[in-house]
Amino acid sequence: MADPRDRFMSPGGGEREGDVVGRARGTLVVRRRDIDVHPRPAGGDFDERTVVPFAVPDGLVGALGVYCVNTRERVLMVTYDDGPHESDTARILDVLEEHGARATFFVLAQQARRHPEVVRRMVRDGHEVALHGEDHRSLTTMSALEALRTIRRARRDVERIAGVRLRTYRPPYGHHSTLQSLLLALAGLRVVLWSGDAQDWVDGDADHVASLGRQAAFPGGMLLLHDNRADPETLQPGQALPAFDRAAVAQMLLEGLAADGYRLVTVTDAMRDHQPVRSMARQRMRGQ
Repeated sequence: MADPRDRFMSPGGGEREGDVVGRARGTLVVRRRDIDVHPRPAGGDFDERTVVPFAVPDGLVGALGVYCVNTRERVLMVTYDDGPHESDTARILDVLEEHGARATFFVLAQQARRHPEVVRRMVRDGHEVALHGEDHRSLTTMSALEALRTIRRARRDVERIAGVRLRTYRPPYGHHSTLQSLLLALAGLRVVLWSGDAQDWVDGDADHVASLGRQAAFPGGMLLLHDNRADPETLQPGQALPAFDRAAVAQMLLEGLAADGYRLVTVTDAMRDHQPVRSMARQRMRGQ
């Protein structure tokens, strides 16, 4: 019987088709509407939609978040926010291990301190540990320097727990100012956002949540999921905290993505192998 993990693993350990092209220098800067189109982007043609007609050195556009990468290869970045959760994250890790899939976990430092063993398992299992902050406060409630100090402390604590260097950061709600993201870039953290989500921060039918995630995928895309809900106080009238089985959602989603031919990779690996695609989200960025 075939090992189900083979569906998400690259054959052998050598260079994959498209890697040489993907390692071209620079970053592509596009309009947000070219990422949010429906039907979803075909992938690999963002170089034809750039705001400027060439790739920009990454250091010049550090204030812009990375939303996806430019490739026709059916690779996808599955990312989880707000954890780790003591039980849900561990069960999601079990599903990822079963499928041989790699994910990126944007963890909160306060959660990492509560569940350090789960963070260490992420590293052991070959996933990427990234930073989501100390807690789920929006950066727009802080000055640029306060945000930098808070993120530096959170990064230091998570790195001590995980035993690895953190290279990417996703601000809560995606909110950040231009100055904040520039300071973070100087501190060695890339601001990473997302190109699609499954609306899994509120309760819903598990089949529907998995279907939304599958529909949001495209080659080079970055899918936002949650292994925890860190801001229950922001629930709106008529909304309820997620009560569905997050591991069951992961199982259905990974089975669907495998059927669609996707291979799951970490954010850092995708940005290493392919050109990052950045954009400005005016509704998320605030000047300070």
